Amino acid sequence: MLKSKILNFFLISTLFASNAFANSYLRPEFLKVIKYGCLVEEKAVVFCTDQDISDPHLIIRLPLLEPVVLSNGVHAFRVMATLENNTGYNLSGARVRVLFGEKVGQVLDVLISEKIIYRATSTTKKSYLIRSDVPILIPLYERLNEIYLNADISEVKISLNELIFEET
Repeated sequence: MLKSKILNFFLISTLFASNAFANSYLRPEFLKVIKYGCLVEEKAVVFCTDQDISDPHLIIRLPLLEPVVLSNGVHAFRVMATLENNTGYNLSGARVRVLFGEKVGQVLDVLISEKIIYRATSTTKKSYLIRSDVPILIPLYERLNEIYLNADISEVKISLNELIFEET
């Protein structure tokens, strides 16, 4: 009787411990919380915030932040932002800044270089590869790794640097 209780205790503790470790990594649903909305008037951005606003004309998200191992064994992260266009105009692209922390080197300037028609969202087909073996990218890679392993997106901030409207 005592043996079965001890066995059950170890099985249950192992189950809880494995669930705790399994949930500690950053999952795609955590990234859905990160968004940045903007209001646009006459092809000019007038207001942007990371708080919820009703009917934003632009919504910037960070749907792609995933670890990869390259064919040569180097660890890296794929990162990309998307832009949802509700401005009433077609866009040729945008420049978005993503801050992953407050230290130098923990920022990524993302260029969204595709046509985004009205009521469409840009894709993540083109993304940034942040490699662990590129010296200038090491602070950013280490911060992304920390965010991923701890599933902590509290310091991830997005801002819109430039919005490029299609010439008519």
